[in-house]
Amino acid sequence: MDNLLQIKGTSSLLGESPLYLKEKNSLYWSDIKGLKLCKLDISSGKVENYFFNKEIGSFTFTEDLKVIACTNDGYEYLNLDTLTTEPIIDPESNLKDNRFNDGKCDKYGRYFAGTMDNTEKSINGSLYCYDGQNISQKVTNLGISNGLGWNKEYTKFYLCDSMKGIIYEYNYDLQTGTLSDKKVFVDVDEKDGYPDGLCIDIEGCIYSCHWDGARITKYSPNAEILEVVKLPVPRVTSCCFGGKNLDKLYITTAAFGLDKNQIDQYPLSGYIFTLDTKTKGLENNFFKG
Repeated sequence: MDNLLQIKGTSSLLGESPLYLKEKNSLYWSDIKGLKLCKLDISSGKVENYFFNKEIGSFTFTEDLKVIACTNDGYEYLNLDTLTTEPIIDPESNLKDNRFNDGKCDKYGRYFAGTMDNTEKSINGSLYCYDGQNISQKVTNLGISNGLGWNKEYTKFYLCDSMKGIIYEYNYDLQTGTLSDKKVFVDVDEKDGYPDGLCIDIEGCIYSCHWDGARITKYSPNAEILEVVKLPVPRVTSCCFGGKNLDKLYITTAAFGLDKNQIDQYPLSGYIFTLDTKTKGLENNFFKG
């Protein structure tokens, strides 16, 4: 992978959950601490910001291009025209310090999303699945639920717990949405930061972003390190494939939590970066609830 480029005008406090929408040839991402959803029109380079009064951990689109998101108030629809929200369901309304973090839809349109203690002190996080009718709790006892995704065949599911520094691998049953046979895929050394968001290419390789690690690590399906890409910022948060050929890696980063000296040292913190690759990613799945 080469040609790492910063994209102008894409500064965020805590950029997360990048998503490429081919129907609009645009990249969307959330700025969790900036309380906004952002859009980059790839053809023109124009950036639009949609401000809400809550933290948007993740989001995706329905087949008719409505936005469904997971926030600190649970699953909600977001209206980008009126900047209003429509509540759907909040499985953790009793956990006031918790908020939703990373999330994605599987091939059948089920929306998987995880939670975390927003103060990052307690292990209160869980992974949920919402299919439009019912919500189910899939995993418990997570510190910071993060970095989820499936391989091309939807036989493997990956889930990161950033607080524990571990990426887990599960067997996945696409028909039922069931996770089984949990194992440690990678236990990241603390000196390399903490595993954050991830994405997966058509060959089943995992691209894991390192918070406070200034890098992305490309792992084989057998957890071998194939490549390490260094970035000029410490807090690399998430990534996705995009572009018309799905061969560009779009990378979100964060400035949140850095002091003035660190910002001076890493002035590109919070920007989106793009990287040409020699492979392709998987298309985004719509929510089909």
